[in-house]
Amino acid sequence: MKHARHYDYRTIERKWYTYWLEHGFFHATPNPDREPYTVIMPPPNVTGSLHMGHVLNNTLQDVLVRKARMEGKVACWVPGLDHASIATEAKVVAMLQKQGIAKSDLTREEFLQHAWAWKDKYGSIILEQLKKLGASCDWERTCFTLDNGPAKAVQTIFIRLYEQGYIYRGTRMIHWDPAGKTALADDEVIYKEVQTKLYYIRYAVVGRDEHVTIATTRPETILGDTAVCIHPQDSRYQHLQGQQVLVPLVNRPVPVIEDTYVDPAFGTGCLKVTPAHDMNDHALGQKHYLATIDIFNEDGTLNEAAEYYVGEDRFVVRQKIVQQLDAEGYLVKTEAHTHNVGFS
Repeated sequence: MKHARHYDYRTIERKWYTYWLEHGFFHATPNPDREPYTVIMPPPNVTGSLHMGHVLNNTLQDVLVRKARMEGKVACWVPGLDHASIATEAKVVAMLQKQGIAKSDLTREEFLQHAWAWKDKYGSIILEQLKKLGASCDWERTCFTLDNGPAKAVQTIFIRLYEQGYIYRGTRMIHWDPAGKTALADDEVIYKEVQTKLYYIRYAVVGRDEHVTIATTRPETILGDTAVCIHPQDSRYQHLQGQQVLVPLVNRPVPVIEDTYVDPAFGTGCLKVTPAHDMNDHALGQKHYLATIDIFNEDGTLNEAAEYYVGEDRFVVRQKIVQQLDAEGYLVKTEAHTHNVGFS
């Protein structure tokens, strides 16, 4: 018998994997006389194709399932796909933009048609990739998280937990995508190092002929300030304890509070507090019972609460407000600054 000089893995693997599937070696039938062993695959997102992380994770699952099968257990490895709504929506929106189609021009039903088409295309690619890895899944049980069964189960459990008081609706600081107009999970925020500016701005002390200077990378949020914070052990600002300062432009009096959260070495050691638009400021606001002034609309434009630049985009306002602060004598100086900024 003549053997090939090189191992033709494509032909060999395709041959034996097809044989395994045709003979139902991976299909699990419940048997009361045998111990069950079930693994539900953490479903990969329908956002493209598999990466090395999927390969590692699924290989470990396959090893465990095959071992259980060889030990005589009824081993069932349930494959599936996750609709990953936010990530998938971003991919679909990007695809539509390349075709000259804006999401806002589509009805909900029309957009969903494009989303399902994306799932059908990339979902099948992912499943075929898993098969090429030799995954011993029970393919007859393949699930998609928006299938009637899983979707109904999620809704049922959600309602049950709500009725039992474990789920409630509250006010929380979240990551928000003003383009997609949707909330983001913490792990969906992509942080990038950005070269920007640090703006030093004067706040007049109420009833005194003096001012304090704060440093910020987001001067447009000044319009939502409800406090200025100092470190309780910072000797430079001890005389400001219990005082008030005026927020530039809007002349709103806000308290000077003390908290060890402030880093005396950063900027001037004086921190503007905007509870509606910063995670840490929100925590300070709750701790010190500060007012919360939300100055942004869902699309990132300023709303009526800002009083200035209503309806204008936040990045446009950043440039304009710096010019106004400078013209009215509030801007002390600007410095180059590098820091991490979240993107979606």
